[in-house]
Amino acid sequence: MVSVVAVATRAKVSPATVSRVLAGRVPVSAETRARVLEAIEQLGYRPNEVARSLRVGRGRSVALVTGDIEQGIYATLAKHVQGELETLGLDLVLFNLGHRQDRLRHFLERAPSLGLRGVLLSSPHVMDMEELAPVMKSVAKNGIEILSVSQDLSGHGFPSIIHDDVGGAVTATTHLLNTGRGPVAFVGRIATSAIGRARYDGYCQALKARGLEIDPALVWDISQGYRADAGHQAMAEALAKGLRFRAVIAASDELALGCMAAATDRGLAIPGDMAVVGFGGLAWVGFARPAMTTVALDAGAIARAVGEFFKARESGAKLGKRRVIPANLVLRQSA
Repeated sequence: MVSVVAVATRAKVSPATVSRVLAGRVPVSAETRARVLEAIEQLGYRPNEVARSLRVGRGRSVALVTGDIEQGIYATLAKHVQGELETLGLDLVLFNLGHRQDRLRHFLERAPSLGLRGVLLSSPHVMDMEELAPVMKSVAKNGIEILSVSQDLSGHGFPSIIHDDVGGAVTATTHLLNTGRGPVAFVGRIATSAIGRARYDGYCQALKARGLEIDPALVWDISQGYRADAGHQAMAEALAKGLRFRAVIAASDELALGCMAAATDRGLAIPGDMAVVGFGGLAWVGFARPAMTTVALDAGAIARAVGEFFKARESGAKLGKRRVIPANLVLRQSA
């Protein structure tokens, strides 16, 4: 890799002069600037963006920190956020937590040395804010914006852009009850996921609004599982026990797919014998058979709000600490 020293030697100037030419903020004679630029072109020098951002205290990369990049909703979010950031001249960096808080803490501790403009937290996990908040505030004091784009951290002083997970679950549960699909079961991560808990809260609110008791046997907390296999196992076990229910709301589309497969494996017709609703609105759910009803999340709206956040920060405008994006029920064959 060509260094600043090599450029300085070729241009017969000091490395500090090369740095001044690259920064463009300190006056340099036209003749000297021309020699430096010619040396840069001849040697094919490319500045180290991370090192440069550390020197000027202004990074051009934003890190999207996800709980599990293999889950479809995070991949969709990454695509939309990258497009939005590109319009602002910013780059996207991905960091996958793999469902581990210790990885989040270690990343945050390193963030100031990475030359970042901001950190987008997109983790659903229940976080120990007593441990993490001091680290996050230290990162913010270094000029790095921290924005939550999954769960509401506004109560801890961090701006948050979130979907209306509670409202989406209320709408889905109410639809099932209104169409005579009760009793309704719920499957998702509750104990370990702030988002899963919000969706469970919406399910409970809808039942209570109808004067219905919450049946613990129909609440399946699968905190050790995440995808279709966990949904399949939860549904298969419930059916094997002979539990009585006619619908299930799953906290993700992947879990819903597993539930549909398990019900079909037992010879049940969907939606005739069992209605299923997912959460996420991933592109493939319309191609499942039967096509899946889902609470659709608008990753594009989240990304646009992220862009507005960074634009406001550049202009010095003030934004609210919390913004909620609606989650909409999309009716298809499964419910």
